[in-house]
Formats: sequence, structure tokens, C-alpha cells
Amino acid sequence: MNAGRHCRTALVLSYREGFSVNDATSISLTIAEQLADDHDDILILGGPNAIAAGAPLVDGVIHPLRLPWWPIGPHNRRYERAIRQAVRALQLDRLELHNRGVLFHRLSDLPIGLALYLHNDPHLVGGLKTQADRLKILKRADYVVCVSEYIRQRFCAGLPDALCAKVHIGYNTLNLAEFAPTAPKDNEIVFVGRFIPEKGIVPLLQALKSTLPNHPDWRARIIGARYFGQKGLQYPYEKELLEELGTAHPQIEMPGYRPFAEVVELFRRARIAVVPSTWEEPFGRTALEGMAAGCAVIASRRGGLPEVLGDAGVLVEPTAEEISAALARLMSDPQYCDAVGQRCLARARTVFDPGPIHREINALRRSPRPSKG
Repeated sequence: MNAGRHCRTALVLSYREGFSVNDATSISLTIAEQLADDHDDILILGGPNAIAAGAPLVDGVIHPLRLPWWPIGPHNRRYERAIRQAVRALQLDRLELHNRGVLFHRLSDLPIGLALYLHNDPHLVGGLKTQADRLKILKRADYVVCVSEYIRQRFCAGLPDALCAKVHIGYNTLNLAEFAPTAPKDNEIVFVGRFIPEKGIVPLLQALKSTLPNHPDWRARIIGARYFGQKGLQYPYEKELLEELGTAHPQIEMPGYRPFAEVVELFRRARIAVVPSTWEEPFGRTALEGMAAGCAVIASRRGGLPEVLGDAGVLVEPTAEEISAALARLMSDPQYCDAVGQRCLARARTVFDPGPIHREINALRRSPRPSKG
């Protein structure tokens, strides 16, 4: 790296990660928000189909890599080789790997900086599951970014405090203006998420079926599917959810996957949002989306969700009984419901203000490499 210039850092997406307006995961959206107005000396490396589905989320930063035809073998090894070639061709000073512990280890021999960005529980990520794995990575890394204090604690468990000074928290953010709430709000309850057991949809449906009949002016929308962009509900768990819902319920709709723009509009109109996850959420992006839209957010005490809500929303155990009680109180007391919504909105606009968070993360990306002494 030449004196007088920033470190040139490339963010490495997973091989199949999309970075287009029509094929974006939560990780891609997070990166796009961070780089939308500030990407000098920062690039993104992705697989050959990273922007095959449409225009890139951010112009001028994504470099889809062509995989070499040799050696014949798994695409992940060929992708690794393409990354190595890009390091030389683009004169990179550092690679920032997102959720890829195994790839971090494999690239550790490169004569450039390496960093790690964790969006998930490291104890569930290959190459990070053991304390020895994490110690090896922390010794090699220029820095590590975690999306919540919960994930930071999971990563640093058993590791020296001095080394963990390199582990930073970078909260996920949103375009807050895009989620600005409508006025007045509709008497709607919204859930948005993947249709998998860990998202707590069954206890939510049970709570809605017991509570909504007492509030005939309210309705609920359960938005999502197993996979992004999926048409129709077709997988076994989705069929279980339809069976749990039973015959057509006049106050509950389950329309499946909906485009992001439509989801934003649902949040903006809804008075209540529920995030009843039964697993330890690394962060809880949909909780923040609900907060940014001025919803009264009910979320489970799991993983990073209490960190996101703070004392603004309503935290519950993800059981039908506790979710039902929280819903009943909010629906029965409009003033209380609106007050919770306003607290959630205020927290989203202060704690999760994108400007300071993005500046801190991008400053890390441009920072000089730590000295070896």
C-alpha cells in the first residue's frame, strides 16, 4: 500500500449471492446501503451471476468474477482461485469476507489484509465453530465486524480481551425515509419473514386466531415463503402453516412472498409488527423495518432482538399465550399502541441512524493495515 492513500478493500460476497435489484439478500441490501453514497476505494467481488438478474444495487462497485475453467472441481475452489486473481489484477490491499470462515482460512496465505464481517452466529458458521478457529482468524484479521453485541459476544467467547478489541459492532441500517409511516395507521398486524419453523409463525397464528375475533376491526397479514422470489406456498412446512390456519379466516391473509416495495408499504400502513422468532436472531432486520415504519413492534427475547428493540417495543417469550396477551393489550388500547409505535420510530431514527454507522464501517475498510510489531 502506497503512503498517502486509503487501503483499497474488496468486500467478498458468497459465490451465489445476488447484488441486483431483482435478486438481493439481506446481506446484499446491507452492503448496498453502506456504500450507496460512499464507496471510494471500496469494491465488491461476487460470483459470475451476481448481477445477472438486473441492475446492480449500487453502480460502479460490483465486480462479478469469471471462474477459471481449470482446475476441474467444486465451484468454491474455482471461486477462490478467481478471488486470488482479482487481488492481483485490481491491486487490492485487503479482502473483507462476509460470513465465510472457511474461505478466510484458505486465503490466509495472501500477502494482503483480511477482515471478517459476521451476519450470523459464528458457532454455526464453517471455519468459526471452535474457539481455536476463531482465535486463528482473530490473530490474522485486520478487524472483525459483527451485526450486534450478541454476535460479538458469541465470537469473542473464550478469546483474549486484547485481541477482541479488533471486533467491532456494525448495526444493520435502513433507508429510514423509505419506511416513513403513513398517517393515520391502519388496524393491521404484519409479519414478514421466511417460512421456516425458527421464525415462530405457528405460535403467532395460534395467537391471532384466539385474539382477532375479539377485535373485528383488525386484520393480519403473514407475508413470506420459504425462498426469496418464490411463487405460491408449496413446501411441507408451508402446507403445515396453511393447515394451522385452517379454513379461510376472514381476518388473516397469507399471500406468500411479496416484492420488497410492497412489503415496505405494508409496514408503513400497519399499526403492529410481530417478530416471534424461536431461534437466536443474529440481529432482526424485520424488527428494525417495523420500528422505522412506526409500528408497535412485538418481538421475542432471542439473540439480538432485545438489543434492537431496547425498551421501545414489547418483548415476549415466543409462545401463543404471551404473543396473544401482547396483541390484546395493544389492540385494546389505541393510545398505548400508538405510543409504543412512536417509541419504536424514535429508536430507529436515533440508535440506527445510518450516517454514523456507515461512516465508522467504511473508515475501517479504508484504514491502514495494522503494523506487525
